[in-house]
Amino acid sequence: MNKQIHSKMFSFLILFFSIPISSQLTKSEIQLWEKANPTSKEAVRCKDENLLNFHCGIKGKLLMKSIEYSRSKYYTLSVVHSSKEDELIWRDSDQKISLSNSTYNKGKEKMEISKRPSIFSFTEKVNSNREKTENPSIQFEDQNLYELIFIPKKAKAMDLNKIHSYLSIKYGISLEKGKYYGSDGKVIWDPEKHKDYKYRPTGLGRDDGNELYQKQSSNQADQFLSIGMNDIKRTNAENLTSIDNNNFVMWSDDNKEMTLEPNGNFDVLKRDWKINFIGSKIPKTDYKVRISKKEINPKSLPIVYWMLLKKDNGEVKKIQGVEDENYVIFNKVDFITAFENTNSVYFTFATGPKDKKTEGTAYSGSIKGEDISLDLSKIVLYPNPVKKEQNFTVIFPPMENLVISIYDGGGRLITLDKVSSNARSYMNHLPVQGSYLINLTQNGKLIKTFKLIVD
Repeated sequence: MNKQIHSKMFSFLILFFSIPISSQLTKSEIQLWEKANPTSKEAVRCKDENLLNFHCGIKGKLLMKSIEYSRSKYYTLSVVHSSKEDELIWRDSDQKISLSNSTYNKGKEKMEISKRPSIFSFTEKVNSNREKTENPSIQFEDQNLYELIFIPKKAKAMDLNKIHSYLSIKYGISLEKGKYYGSDGKVIWDPEKHKDYKYRPTGLGRDDGNELYQKQSSNQADQFLSIGMNDIKRTNAENLTSIDNNNFVMWSDDNKEMTLEPNGNFDVLKRDWKINFIGSKIPKTDYKVRISKKEINPKSLPIVYWMLLKKDNGEVKKIQGVEDENYVIFNKVDFITAFENTNSVYFTFATGPKDKKTEGTAYSGSIKGEDISLDLSKIVLYPNPVKKEQNFTVIFPPMENLVISIYDGGGRLITLDKVSSNARSYMNHLPVQGSYLINLTQNGKLIKTFKLIVD
C-alpha cells in the first residue's frame, strides 16, 4: 500500500543533455507520438482490466512497429507501459539495447525492474564507431503500451521533467521525486511545499501544450481513491467536463496507515489527504469522490460511510457516501466554497453504525480517572455557558495523539480536530445556540467529555 510507483529514468544517460527540444510536445520535433485518440471510438472500447487511469492503451493500434534514426545523432524515447506479465517493450538491435517491464539490458549492463505501471525514459547517443548497417532502428513490441514519444534529439533535464509531469498526471503514476511542471515551464506542484503530504501525488487538469485533458484520476499505486470533476466515468474520454487551460488539481497523502482508529462513535482512517487547486479558473466545487469499499470495510459490515473535510477554521464537514457492490461514492463534494479564501483543504474517511440507537449512546460518558495516568482535573473548559460566535477554550496538559470532537444535540459531528502534541489549549466557537458534547480522545480512547451550552 505504501510503495510509490515512480517513473523509470536511466539517469546515467540523462545527466548530459545539452541540445534543446521545444518545451511543448505539440510544437517539438517529435518523430513519433503514439497514444489513444480521445475522440475516437477506440478510446472507450477496451476492457476494464486494460484501463490505466481511465485510459485505453495502444496495443494493436501502433501505426509503426519500428522507427529509423540517424547514426550520428542522439535520440530520446519515453513510453508508458503496464502489464503483470513479462513483456518486451522495445529493442535496438544495432545498439544491443532492450527494455522489458522486468529488465533493462545494454550489452553487459543489466538492471532489474519491478513489473508495475511505469514511465520509462531513455536517451542514447548512437555509436557511430560501430560497423555501419543500413537504416538502424528501434523495434517496438505490440504489447501493453499506453503512450510512446520518440524525439530525434537528446533532451534537457527540464524538458524531460515536463514530459514526465504530463505522463504522470495523465496515467496516475506518481513521480518518485521532483516538481511537476507544465509545458510552459511553470511549477504545478512542489513536494517541498507539502513535506508532510508528499506521497502519491495525483492530479487532474488541462495543459494544451502537451494535449493533457485529465478530468478524473486515481493513483495506480493503490487505486483506493478516485476523484473526478462532476463525475467519474468508465473512461476519461467519456467525462464531458470542461476545464480551462493551465488549471490543475493535485492531491497527495501523509503516508499513514490505511487502518481505522476509534474516535467517539466513528472509526476514522489514519491516513489524511491534502488537495490543492492550481489556476485562477479551476473549479473547487461539484466533485465526485470514490473509494474502494473493501479497503475500508473488508467484512462488508452494515455501516455508514463518511468523508470528512477539515477546514482551516477547525470546522469538519461531514459528507455521507452511497455504496454499491465495489465502491463508496461521495457526490457533489464542495472542497472549498466561494466564501473561503484558500486553495487547499485536508480530508479523510470514516465509518459509523447505521443503528440510530447505537449512535445516540456513543457520545456521552467518560472513562474513570484511575483507568489512565493522565490527571483529568487539569483538563478544563471555559467559559460555559458561552454566547454563540464567542470563543471557548479547552485547557489540557501536552499529550500525544489527542483528538477533540464536537457533536450537536442530535449526535451529528460538527468538528473533528487532531491536536498537536505541543499544544496546551484548544479554541473554537459555535454559530448556533444549543447544547453540544465535546469529546477528548487519546489513541482512540475517550478520556473526558464536556457538555457545552451555547446561548
